[in-house]
Amino acid sequence: MHVLVTNDDGIFAPGILALESALRQTPGVKVSVVAPAENQSAVGHRKTLRDPLRIRPVTLSDGTPGHACSGSPADAIALALMGYIEEPVDIVVSGINQGANLAQDITYSGTVTAAMEAAIFGVPAVAISLDSYTEPAFEEAAAFAAYLAPIVARRGLPELTLLNVNVPLGTIKGVEVTRQGRRRYHDVLVRRIDPMGRPYYWIGGEAPTGDTE
Repeated sequence: MHVLVTNDDGIFAPGILALESALRQTPGVKVSVVAPAENQSAVGHRKTLRDPLRIRPVTLSDGTPGHACSGSPADAIALALMGYIEEPVDIVVSGINQGANLAQDITYSGTVTAAMEAAIFGVPAVAISLDSYTEPAFEEAAAFAAYLAPIVARRGLPELTLLNVNVPLGTIKGVEVTRQGRRRYHDVLVRRIDPMGRPYYWIGGEAPTGDTE
């Protein structure tokens, strides 16, 4: 089984390292890593059409080879599946993202849209996110991804379907299959003035809350 691994936090992020390491230790699994060279969080399903894309070989911190793409997560998947990776890919696994991808957040998430790009190409895809923005404890999520990927690759998924998996911090007690919900954001626009007298803006606000459905 050939697994293509990507993410949106960048090819040297700890989450993708944990993911590819767990997959490599799975019997019968070959792993190829093609991911953004830099952090591409919240870029959504961006495609690079007006600039050339470049890929360079890199060595991950555990000594395994990878390929760093100058573009977005979706670019990395498109390049890989259109021929940069010559061997056919059985499944794409994107992650492990630092922080959950819930509700409408998935439209912004490079982690999820990389999996979406794979689904468009007809390749089964799973996005994996850790429900913590502060604790880089990826071991449980990586182990679950390594367990899930062969099952999905073997059974397949319906056309244009991906799995968006959010893993809690700590010990996994079970699996719940659900659908995307909604989150209510309370964003504010903050206007400030730089030393040259020019205005600039920050978009921010309170943490989102969920809607009861």
